[in-house]
Amino acid sequence: MANSQKEQVASFYEAHHSRGKYDYLYGGEDRKELFIKLVGTGKNVLEVGCRAGNLTQHFARGNQVVGVDIDRAALKLFEERLGCKGHWLDVDDEPLPFPDKAFDVVVFSEVMEHVRFPQKALGEIRRVLKPGGRLYVFEHNPRNPLVRYVVSRTKIDENAILLDPNEVRDNLPVALRQGLDTQYLMFMPPRLSLLRIVDRLLTWLPLGAQYAVTASKAA
Repeated sequence: MANSQKEQVASFYEAHHSRGKYDYLYGGEDRKELFIKLVGTGKNVLEVGCRAGNLTQHFARGNQVVGVDIDRAALKLFEERLGCKGHWLDVDDEPLPFPDKAFDVVVFSEVMEHVRFPQKALGEIRRVLKPGGRLYVFEHNPRNPLVRYVVSRTKIDENAILLDPNEVRDNLPVALRQGLDTQYLMFMPPRLSLLRIVDRLLTWLPLGAQYAVTASKAA
């Protein structure tokens, strides 16, 4: 991609997020608790699509975290808020600026639906993961009719291609198909905190508004 096209993509996301979106975290407490549990501590973590660190802040403590994103304003906030290094990158066109086998964990949250070449991005993720390292892919669930309705009416998602968990798995390089697991969440509106116990009981049911696919790199 020519640099001018990279600038155009960056400008699109920067214009959207500048309208009060830099502090927004879809899913709230459900995602926070899940990623604290999944990522753990004592890890070298890469977040692909880190935005302003809205999700990152919940698993940054106790880990060494770096992020990449196309939104330059978001990256500035990411660095200021968390003290983590951010890299301006278009994952559709550019390789990850890290050596092979550099990370214990890669978080790839709500990005696959926006990239044109997910297999290319996942190939780069495979390269920078250590053997036995974990990848966590977090996406909107197209099996949920409310999700499809909302996404179809959201400007930032106008070119998004929603993927179900099977499609995410099919895009994974062979070396990243170890220990595959899927958890579903957000069955209840985030504001109804008293019903969050229902979400915890239904992680197996493929109708939650979002899902997380876990994969490991072959040792």
